[in-house]
Amino acid sequence: MSLSRKEISNLTEVRKFGPEDLTSVVEIASALHPKWFTTDALKEISSNVQTQNSFVATSDRKIVGFASYLSSKAEKSAELTWIGVLPDLHKRGIGRMLVDAIENAAAKEGGEVLEVCTVAETVEYEPYAQTRCFYHALGFRDVRVEVRGFPSGDDKLVLRKTLHA
Repeated sequence: MSLSRKEISNLTEVRKFGPEDLTSVVEIASALHPKWFTTDALKEISSNVQTQNSFVATSDRKIVGFASYLSSKAEKSAELTWIGVLPDLHKRGIGRMLVDAIENAAAKEGGEVLEVCTVAETVEYEPYAQTRCFYHALGFRDVRVEVRGFPSGDDKLVLRKTLHA
């Protein structure tokens, strides 16, 4: 049985990450490997969600998504570092709920902008075309492309969104 976006939103809650959530976050990230996350990214996610500001989305008490961010009070900005939702639950509003939680938290910390990096359009790869569409739908705008900006040698697209307190 497939759930609609409204039904999943009614069932989904976003809360702060706790140490007991790590196994589930790693399982979700692994389900997105290799399509979205590299093996190195899986290691970074495992470490970063524990040390950064992180959230999880739950449905029926099961973790179905995660996101993390870093904030810079000096620059009044935040960076969305990782986000992942179980593949069979994509396009149900869960990613949007996670980004909303980060936007609200970053704005409360004094952040004025939220940035995120992803693979640039110069790399023809459908999963990242979907990722760019996701960010654009949430109001992020392209800022710049860093040629060979990722360790893989892929071009990096930096996107930014203005936050509202």
